[in-house]
Amino acid sequence: MMQTSEIQSIITDTDVTLFEHLKRTLHLDSGKVMATRNRSIAVLFALIASMTIGALILMALDNYRPRAGAYSLSSYLRLDPIENVIKNTVQVTPAQWQRVEVYYSWTSGGNADDLGLLTQLGSGSKTEFHFVVCNGNGGENGCVQAGQLWKLQRACQNKDGVIRVCVISDGSIRSVTDSQAKRTVDLVESLSRVFQISSVRFPVNWEI
Repeated sequence: MMQTSEIQSIITDTDVTLFEHLKRTLHLDSGKVMATRNRSIAVLFALIASMTIGALILMALDNYRPRAGAYSLSSYLRLDPIENVIKNTVQVTPAQWQRVEVYYSWTSGGNADDLGLLTQLGSGSKTEFHFVVCNGNGGENGCVQAGQLWKLQRACQNKDGVIRVCVISDGSIRSVTDSQAKRTVDLVESLSRVFQISSVRFPVNWEI
């Protein structure tokens, strides 16, 4: 019959063997976890670096900064529908129109009521227009206002048949807000549809 001391020795040896095996297993698992973690960190840093480099390349290729005044759908929906501005402001029999011309006000602000005075004070020449597209400085961003010449269906600067749309801007496309750009295009499209106009001219640096 096996002595108690021998049994204890066997149990002790077995415990030591199991402990050593468990320790080696834990060491190997922790090594795998560390290796996996290190790979994940390396991948993350590589991703961040590639995104940063890509952004720098895009910025270098793009000379334009973001448009002033981000486009807002809720603000857009609050504005009067374009065709209401076109039709409901006319006080006489509509004239015959064949062309639409879009140009800049070369001012930092303004609206249909004061733009003529502002341009006259600035350059000595009073600008004439049928519609003004505001930029938030003088009128709500993207608001389309009909001028007196449109209401009376009169030509601007002796240009018969030409509808003139003035976009409040200093002349740089960077100063045209997203809402202004969208509303201007919508206005031109509506005018073209209502009066069956096929001839349209935008400023040379206009982005459509």
